Parts: sequence; structure tokens; C-alpha cells
Amino acid sequence: MLIDSGDIAGQVREICPNGVNKVLELVGTTTLRDSLRATRPHGVVCMTGMVGDQWSFDHFSPMDAIPTAVSLTTYAGGSEDFMRTPLQSLADQVAAGILRINIGRVFKLDDIVEAHRTMETNMAGGKIVVLT
Repeated sequence: MLIDSGDIAGQVREICPNGVNKVLELVGTTTLRDSLRATRPHGVVCMTGMVGDQWSFDHFSPMDAIPTAVSLTTYAGGSEDFMRTPLQSLADQVAAGILRINIGRVFKLDDIVEAHRTMETNMAGGKIVVLT
């Protein structure tokens, strides 16, 4: 597990000296440059989150920010994307035992704080279920 100290690229490259194949950027413009630096040539960074409280770059130069041969893409799915998700088919597969879901921990709603801590520390060992 890596903890973001502002230099994820450095930490990633200690483990994978050439960089990683794929990065899912969930924070946004405040961390995108660092994510790009963590990516190997011919790798892909997909920016899908914007929780960094900054919607645009200051003084952005794509030729400087995007490393050679690294692809940058975005995903900002809307309601029509959600509606195309085959939720009923997935539910039917789970019910039939075809699609198995690894349930890691089950919590009662009163234990939602502990459920969130478990998620944040990646200690569930599978999907987290919260029962109401």
C-alpha cells in the first residue's frame, strides 16, 4: 500500500522502476501530473475523479505534463452510462451462483464508522456489506 505524500510517482518507481501500465486517477488535476509520471511508456492514465477542489490547471503545457508515449484519457459517465449497466443480468447471475462475489465483511448500519475504516485500510478481504 502506498500513502500519498505528494510524490506517488517516486514511490511507484521504487517498486516498478519503469512505471506502471495503468493508473486510475480519482483525485483530479491536483495529482494528475504525479500520476502521469508514475506511468510507463505506452501506459494509460484515466482521470475519472475531481475531488481535489481544483477544476483546471494553472499554466498547463501538455508537452511538458504528459510523458512521451503515455496516454491520457478521461471518463465522466452520466446517467445514460449507468442505465446501460446490466444490473438485472448481474443480479440474476449472482442468484444463480454463476457470478460469485467475494464478501469480506458484513456490518450493521450502526457500525458504519467501522465499515468505513475497514474500507479505508483495505482490511475487508472482499466486498463490504452494510445491513440496514
